[in-house]
Amino acid sequence: MADISVKHHHGLGLDEAKTKTQQIVTDVQNEFSGIIDKIDWNADNTRANLKGKGFKGVFEVDDKDMSIDIDLSFLTKPFKGKVEEKIKDRIGKYFG
Repeated sequence: MADISVKHHHGLGLDEAKTKTQQIVTDVQNEFSGIIDKIDWNADNTRANLKGKGFKGVFEVDDKDMSIDIDLSFLTKPFKGKVEEKIKDRIGKYFG
């Protein structure tokens, strides 16, 4: 089970939800550029795998929900609350 797991029912069309999920990933990439090593999107841009120093995460979207699951290393677990708060803020910003 992921250390951080957030699921949000969006009620949008898939294309709009994908765009908003991509914006969240871009925000995360810009804010944490120093610790993100790699972001891989699948072919239809419904899943992004992030890997970085002390964490790995999956951002997924479908026609109903957007979800984020992040696994933290032992050294990054103390930052769990702060990371989860920032993720929820981003979801609120883009998905309302």
